[in-house]
Amino acid sequence: MSRARLYRTEGIVVRRRDQGEADRVLTLCTPSGKTDVIAKGARKVRSRKAGHVELFSCTSFVISRVTNSWDIVSQAQTVDPHERLRGELVRGAYARYAIELFEGFFAQDEGSPALYDLLRHTLRWLCEHDDCELTARFYEQHLLGLAGFRPELFRCVGNHAPPHRPHLDEQRRGGKPFGLDAERGGVLCPDCYSEWRPRQGVVALSPQALALLRELQRGPYTGLLTRPIPPAVHAEAERVMYQYITHHLERSVRSVAFLRQLRHGGAIQAGRPASGNAANP
Repeated sequence: MSRARLYRTEGIVVRRRDQGEADRVLTLCTPSGKTDVIAKGARKVRSRKAGHVELFSCTSFVISRVTNSWDIVSQAQTVDPHERLRGELVRGAYARYAIELFEGFFAQDEGSPALYDLLRHTLRWLCEHDDCELTARFYEQHLLGLAGFRPELFRCVGNHAPPHRPHLDEQRRGGKPFGLDAERGGVLCPDCYSEWRPRQGVVALSPQALALLRELQRGPYTGLLTRPIPPAVHAEAERVMYQYITHHLERSVRSVAFLRQLRHGGAIQAGRPASGNAANP
């Protein structure tokens, strides 16, 4: 039985590029996977599609199937514009980071309703909440889980098991450092970390940062918003997860360099993004 020529789907515009004189090719994250479509005439001044296919926007599409070419956007209606991500520099930079990870871990036609919901919620949280760093750390853990690279944080991946779990009183004293081994895919207990720390890809992980990463995996996101997180713990979680992510992506993440420039320039202070105008892509 042949598929229907027209179909409806929601999609998040994660990338777009010009095609020909007036068209625009869109990369979408949809509940059924990552896909490319073409919005004909979207760059024309009077196009009815133009305002509905902005970067980061969540849009309801009616799409026409085309054999051996891009499917064509017939209708588009914005569901959630996520305007702050295009108008504020720091929020937009974190949104680009989220999208870069999505594109890095998922190929064409890959995806699921859970992945779509995660990205949609993440973009909404970046619009609504000031702690973009917390949103990014939560997104990392759950994206990695959906991609099959979720770090094991509750069991030692080394030779000593189970790991000693840090208690609150130990956290206050500092405790012995754990480790994170990107190659083995998870946490090392203090004994394994002490033995393996000279190895490439093994980094120290304090009890406080490990506790934060565990909370991020367990969720929910709303339960983390009232949790006071010291800036040093935020910074450590970011550092160790960046090493873990780049190991599995086998390349650097370009948007991270820009976020670090913003931080060094004072645009990000203690996990609280400042507003600014972001250039439209």
